[in-house]
Amino acid sequence: MDGVDYEIIPLTELIIRFGEEKVAQSLKRYKGVFDSATESYLHNKAIEMEKRDISRTYIAVDTDMNILGYVTIGIKCAMFDSDDDSTKEISEKIRHRMNIDMKNDVAQSYLLGQLSRSPDAPKGFGETLVGMAIRELLESKRIVGCRMVRLDCHDELIPYYERLGFKYIRKNADGTLNQMVTFI
Repeated sequence: MDGVDYEIIPLTELIIRFGEEKVAQSLKRYKGVFDSATESYLHNKAIEMEKRDISRTYIAVDTDMNILGYVTIGIKCAMFDSDDDSTKEISEKIRHRMNIDMKNDVAQSYLLGQLSRSPDAPKGFGETLVGMAIRELLESKRIVGCRMVRLDCHDELIPYYERLGFKYIRKNADGTLNQMVTFI
């Protein structure tokens, strides 16, 4: 990003460097541009999810250690019931790339779980965070395999993620979010 000095630091590294209590206090001050759910995640769940090895959160900080944004990645299998109409609507080409196990209707996938930027972050910073997350997932793919990255998002974010190479697959089980995928 032009004109902004920043560093992206894994949450675990911040905890080692500064201690859990100080990091938790810093995370609680974070304000995102849009979704209060992403604020709530960082304030209340990120450290616990990190400690339980459920996900990894990467925090972008400026030279004064102000949080510019963050992204969380993890692993989350996707269920695709072959008898479900929403699964039947997915093109054969996409279903093949998803590597859906026909015995249990599960597709292994990485999860882009949370993405948020602060009002102080420059326009386009979310794309920077997604790019960093994809690079981390490419390294994971090199080591253990898996080529699908999925996310769940609100309707208004579909065009944003489509610009980043994700494809709409279907609504989630309760119909509140849209499931999107890309392949790495």
